[in-house]
Amino acid sequence: FLWFLRFVYYLVTFKSVHVAYAALPSFHINVMWRPGALAGLLWSIGNICSIMSVTALGQGIGYSVVQSALLVSGLWGIYWYREIKDPVAVRKWFISAFITLCGMLWLSYEHKA
Repeated sequence: FLWFLRFVYYLVTFKSVHVAYAALPSFHINVMWRPGALAGLLWSIGNICSIMSVTALGQGIGYSVVQSALLVSGLWGIYWYREIKDPVAVRKWFISAFITLCGMLWLSYEHKA
């Protein structure tokens, strides 16, 4: 959407479609198609698996398991990417993650086999 707005801005400014299009940044399709296709494939596989888990386990457990991906992302952010450096903030994150895990376990007892 922002690309289109920028194109319209350049079109009004330069009054030429060719100049407006040339002024836009490149999409780098030759470089980015492999990582983009891989990311889309992994997202699609994850989405299909999340739908299957909610179908098989029910809303309470399946949705909790799917949302636990946030905990995995948080751990990646803390340990690999070092996004949170403040020890107090890391401690608060782990407390919140523990509460989330307790809620997931609590919901798991609601599943009727």
